Parts: sequence; structure tokens; C-alpha cells
Amino acid sequence: MKVKALARPQSTTSRSSLHDLRPTHKNLNPQSHPQARAREYTRAVTAAKLDRMFASPFVGELKGGH
Repeated sequence: MKVKALARPQSTTSRSSLHDLRPTHKNLNPQSHPQARAREYTRAVTAAKLDRMFASPFVGELKGGH
């Protein structure tokens, strides 16, 4: 069985000082992430539900009646 390992140069993975952020590597190829659209749709639906849940439902009641 073959095992593929990532090999990156030390200069791209190390920090120049302790206060620098650690570099991260992202693969932005859409073919590598086939579920990205579905995940984004789920996040959008959840955000819309939370917006509705935390909306102020009693604004009409503050105006003094029907």
C-alpha cells in the first residue's frame, strides 16, 4: 500500500517571529470539495432561521393595538 505524504519547505511553514501568525494552506479547487455548495446552502438556511428566531416579534404590539 502506498502512502502519499505532503512535503512542504520549512520556509513556508515556519514563522519569522513569535508574533507572526502561522501560515495555513487551503486548496480552493472546487473539484476537491464537492460538498461545498451544499454546506454553504445549509449555512445560509441556518442563518435565515436564526434571523427569524431572534427577530423582534412584538414590534406590532408596541404600537398600541390592532
